[in-house]
Amino acid sequence: MSKKKVEVFQIRIKTVDGSELNFEDLLLNDEFASVRIKSGPKYTQFVFIEEKGDLILGLVQSTKMVATPPKNNILTNELSALGLTEPEGLAYGNVFLYSKSTKFFLYEVTKDGLYMGQFSDHIYKLYSIYNEEKDERIVAFDIRFDVVMNIDAMKKILGMGSQKAIHMQFAAPGEIVKKVKNNQKSLKEIAKPGEEFGAELIDVVYKITSRKDKSLHTGKINQMLSWIEENYDLMKDNVKKFAIRGYEEDEENITEVDLIKDKMLESISYNEDKNMRDLKPTFRKQEITEAYQRIKNDLDNYLLI
Repeated sequence: MSKKKVEVFQIRIKTVDGSELNFEDLLLNDEFASVRIKSGPKYTQFVFIEEKGDLILGLVQSTKMVATPPKNNILTNELSALGLTEPEGLAYGNVFLYSKSTKFFLYEVTKDGLYMGQFSDHIYKLYSIYNEEKDERIVAFDIRFDVVMNIDAMKKILGMGSQKAIHMQFAAPGEIVKKVKNNQKSLKEIAKPGEEFGAELIDVVYKITSRKDKSLHTGKINQMLSWIEENYDLMKDNVKKFAIRGYEEDEENITEVDLIKDKMLESISYNEDKNMRDLKPTFRKQEITEAYQRIKNDLDNYLLI
């Protein structure tokens, strides 16, 4: 059995002109299923989308058109090609589940599939191509995949009278500067001095020493966290800590929540055969539905906090 991590987000969509655009409209558009998007050495496509009452389940398939190693016969030590033809590649999948009423989104994390930022890029490109083919006006929009914290962490955050400090640790600052480019200016400004000093680890704390009436600006914190989450596959080896600290109301003790480690997580399991003929869509959708049921009470409580 192969065990895969499932991350939990809450979807927020904002259009430039204020018009209504629902995430389910993007997922359930029949014409999207026939569109393949080329992104570097990958082709991505929605497959097996189905609506079950309030829930939408589906699989995003990515096909890697890359060089593959040879196979080896361990008895004869004979190497030979896998036999892929020119239009063939290696297929990978990420199963997902979306609740229309609560906007919660569960997403399977895999090493070779799409990470969250690539998934959102796929949607943006689908929408753009679809509207260009229809010769319709494209309404610019922004999709936010807000990280859902586990209940204990969320209670700690809400119990903070104010956020007094943010503690970040980043490994290999030189790598971060190359990866970030101009997409996340705040993070690049933190990493750049570390690269110049030749540091292997940056340990940064921003804090307010005053106890009353002052708090860190959460907008920048949330913006940086969202970018890290959307690009987590790219940044996972670099981000070691991203924590906020604050005093509990009516308490002297300070509390800390790590926004990377304390998020709500689930897992799914399914058999991965040595020579797979498909992406196990039925098993994966069944597993993620059961994962959703396991955390549904926590998600309901999350909405009440």
